[in-house]
Amino acid sequence: MKAGRLVLAALLLAGCAAPAPPLRDSELPQGAVPLHDAALLHDPAVGRCAPTGRVTGRFVYREQDLIQTYCEAANLAAYRGALPTPFTMPQRPLVRVSVLDFYEMASGPAYLESTVSLLVLHQGQPGWFVLTMPVTDGDACSGGRAAWGYPKIVRRVTLERGSARYVGTSYAVGGRTPALRLTLDVGEPGAAARELLRYVYPFPSLTLKAGSVLRFGGGSSPAYDLERVSPEAWKVRLGRARLEYPQESESLLHRLGVGQPLAAYWAQLRARYSIAPR
Repeated sequence: MKAGRLVLAALLLAGCAAPAPPLRDSELPQGAVPLHDAALLHDPAVGRCAPTGRVTGRFVYREQDLIQTYCEAANLAAYRGALPTPFTMPQRPLVRVSVLDFYEMASGPAYLESTVSLLVLHQGQPGWFVLTMPVTDGDACSGGRAAWGYPKIVRRVTLERGSARYVGTSYAVGGRTPALRLTLDVGEPGAAARELLRYVYPFPSLTLKAGSVLRFGGGSSPAYDLERVSPEAWKVRLGRARLEYPQESESLLHRLGVGQPLAAYWAQLRARYSIAPR
């Protein structure tokens, strides 16, 4: 597989406005956990965001699948307030929501993950600032935070698969109440959805680590072209998504004013890779 397509695997996981200060810790919505706030990282029903001693060396991925959607953001004040320096607003604010299942690993434990990311500008270039990343494994949580600055927390995450429907759910503390549920019904989404997938595919994921911006991934092909370009590695099914979340102030997505999904897909990747910034 070409290197550019492996870089896209690591991601799986314009115009400017003046930067605004990030939300204070006390104002952060549920799910958006500051990197230094250790008390909120753990879930007694799932586990701790801490190394177990069972993992040595780097995680190496072998097979995974995910569902992913892109939504408009309606509450621009909340969106801007969620962006720490040095990020600024893009012309078209978008929220990316993903649920992933890393079910076959060459090195490291299998785990599930959900992400909420915001489209931002950094030095004039677009990318996805990862706002929160619940995972189901303590080693994946602690390693991702320590090595790359990913805002990981330990929570329950599930991904259900049917013949024409995929349902990913990320749960609040306690593992019973959904913090978000993403449903993908397979089918042709239309030209507007395909155009959005073409627009977003090159953008990398961005994290902050000790004040530095780290960049991960960025695609070489839109999602709808991956299987055609590299059928030995990818399976992709486009569809129409539904995103559900609590309509209350504690909900991160509610605070951001996330609108209806504009484009979505399921993808399965079979390739050996590890994650590192570029």
